[in-house]
Formats: sequence, structure tokens, C-alpha cells
Amino acid sequence: MRRYNFLDSVYLSFYSKPFYQDVAGNWKGLCFTYLLFILCILWIPGTSRMHSELSDFLSAEAPKYVKQVPTITILHGKASIKEPVPYYINSTEKNTPFAIIDTSGRITSLDKTSAVLLLTDSKLIIKNRPSESRTFDLAEIDNVTIDQKVLREWIDSFDTLFPVILFPFVLLFSFFFHIIQVLVSAGIGTVFAKRLHATLNYKALVRLSAVSLTPAVILQTLHALLDIPFPYRTPISFLISLGYLYYAVASNSESAAAGVKKTL
Repeated sequence: MRRYNFLDSVYLSFYSKPFYQDVAGNWKGLCFTYLLFILCILWIPGTSRMHSELSDFLSAEAPKYVKQVPTITILHGKASIKEPVPYYINSTEKNTPFAIIDTSGRITSLDKTSAVLLLTDSKLIIKNRPSESRTFDLAEIDNVTIDQKVLREWIDSFDTLFPVILFPFVLLFSFFFHIIQVLVSAGIGTVFAKRLHATLNYKALVRLSAVSLTPAVILQTLHALLDIPFPYRTPISFLISLGYLYYAVASNSESAAAGVKKTL
């Protein structure tokens, strides 16, 4: 029977040989559910910090652009404004065009301009890269009016929904990335097992590799909570995890098992 649960791992993974013996001998499966659990601990404060940074940025920068936007009417797929065109919305830092509204047909692309957005009478063009743009047709839009009040409401809604959208996305990406790391670590763990004379199959090594990530993940979480920079986070965390995997395998070696029997 299992002696320890997921919550116990948050502190026992730092030092406990009996814990790593329990993981290898009594836990079932590959511990991917545990991996998802521990990554949730990492990304809850991480997502909160990113949301806070985004909110600060939007509060400081968005009003500078919103106040330059005229009332835009899109009726039966055709956009129009009351102001003379081309109409420019400028970057507040460089005082260069950030967006252009031209419903006259004189400006039809973002080539040779610093702007990243162009609204024509029938299309919205957004520059993804210096040499690449995406075009969206307005034909499906029947009757929409966009003014500064609407833009502020959209920005507020985006700010509110951002963590709800971001959290599952980063969690899923991180989960698959760490699954690969766990499988690679388990392969390295076979070398540790031979060196330390530990009788562990690959499945047990995968479980130990997943649990060995815990100290590194807790360290990353503390950095996120305290807003402390963590340079080279990925390689350093991987090395820390390998160090704990070595300790986990050593905890299940023949000498460690003999020591437990002797104690009993």
C-alpha cells in the first residue's frame, strides 16, 4: 500500500529516502497525473504574475492608443469613418504610424511603413512579421460600430479573460514538454540504476523521474511568487531534477534496501 500521497511529495521529495522507495515500489502507473498536479502548483502563481504584468501594461499604454481611435462604422462589409483619410494612429514612443485607416483605396498594403495594422474599406490587414501579413475580409460583418468606449470594454474583457485562457494553454504545453523530459530522464536513470545496483524497471524510473522534478518546480514557483529572475531556468532545473533522480535511484539501491531491513 502507498504510504505517501501527492501533497507529501511537496516536502518529502527534498530529502526522504522512504518516500522515493514508496514511489518506486508502491505507486502505480507512470505518475503523469502527479506531473500535472505539480505543474499546476508552478503555473498558478506564474499565470497570476503574467496577468499582473499585462494589466499594468494595458493600464499604462492602452489609453494612449484608444484616445486616437475615431468612430469606425462597418455596414454590409464596408468600413468608414467621418475623419479625413488616410487616418493615422501613432505609436506614443516613436511618434511613427502604428495603425492606418484608409477607406479611399490609396493605401492597400503595409509595405514600406512602420504600421502593423491597416483598415481599408473592405479588409483588415495585420503585419505578423516584417515580410508577412494576414488579411481579414469584412464581408461577413453586417452592422458594427467601434468607438473608444467599445475598445475600452474589449480591453477590459481581454484583461479579465486572459488568465482563464492562458492557464490551460501554458499548462498543457508545459505538461507535454515535461513528459518528454521525464522520459529522457528515465533513460538516464537506467544508467544510474546499473551504477548503484538498483533493481528498477523503466516504469519505476519514469515515476521517480516525475517525482524528482518536484524540488526544481518548487524552486521555480518561489521565484515566480517573489518575482526573482531565474536565468537559464530550464537547463538548471533539468540538472537539479537529474540530481534528485540520482538520489531517488540511490534510495532504491541494494545497499539502501539492506539498510532498511537492518533498521527493521
